[in-house]
Amino acid sequence: MIRRGMTAGIALLAAAALASAQTATARLHWQAGQVLTYRVEQVTIASDVVGDSKAETKTKLNLIKRWQVISVDAAGAATLQLSLAMLRLETNTPGGDKLLFDSASPDKNTPELREQLSGYIGKPLALLRVDNQGRVLEVKESKFGPATRYENELPFVGVLPADGPKDGQEWQRDYKITLEPPSGTGEKYDAVQKYVCKSAADGLAVATMTTDLKTPPAVAEQAPLLQLLPAGEVVFDMKAGRLKSASLKIDKEVKGHQGEGSSYHVQVTYNEEYIGDR
Repeated sequence: MIRRGMTAGIALLAAAALASAQTATARLHWQAGQVLTYRVEQVTIASDVVGDSKAETKTKLNLIKRWQVISVDAAGAATLQLSLAMLRLETNTPGGDKLLFDSASPDKNTPELREQLSGYIGKPLALLRVDNQGRVLEVKESKFGPATRYENELPFVGVLPADGPKDGQEWQRDYKITLEPPSGTGEKYDAVQKYVCKSAADGLAVATMTTDLKTPPAVAEQAPLLQLLPAGEVVFDMKAGRLKSASLKIDKEVKGHQGEGSSYHVQVTYNEEYIGDR
């Protein structure tokens, strides 16, 4: 009888521990010297129709990015350095030309792109402070686009909630989208990303994400904003404390941006996957 009672007690303790682990607050974990490596593939098709003229541009981007943890403070925020181990960019222009940059095959590169992009490979491109929910606290340095890009597009795609996540939980990120040149001149727009946890089990948290403008601007201003409004799924590895993968899409159109009969349509697929510490 005593043995049965002990067995039952141990089982209850184990169940309680498992339940506690499943409902514990998930956070991103960092270790100084760690290097998180991710593979990214993005395909963008943009069609611009004005009158009888249609211009379509297709771009395929492949890259491997590395986040090196420089330091971690007492609150769990990390100073991270971004670099690219590989970059391949292929663009089909409206005029039928093909522009190519491939860091693995420099002899095949379009000269203009080789000159513009070769200096970005294997060198520090940004230095950020990121908290353990995935929010950017500070952009210390940015050599690969403006500092505001890391607010428009988070380093680890999404953010974790203040507590949880747990099944069905909802949370959001309020922020400002900034349009820097050549898309704009620094205009800012209030935006919100909303998350819903589909599941939190087996050490993984799977959340859907949507992005919207709080107040859509005039039609003439909307076209460059469309490619900054992704929706999709983000997966966090709660045991390891890192982004595991993300799969996002954009399929949006604005009509009348350049007068009657005009339209701008953008389609984007974006996939990112953790491929190891290296």
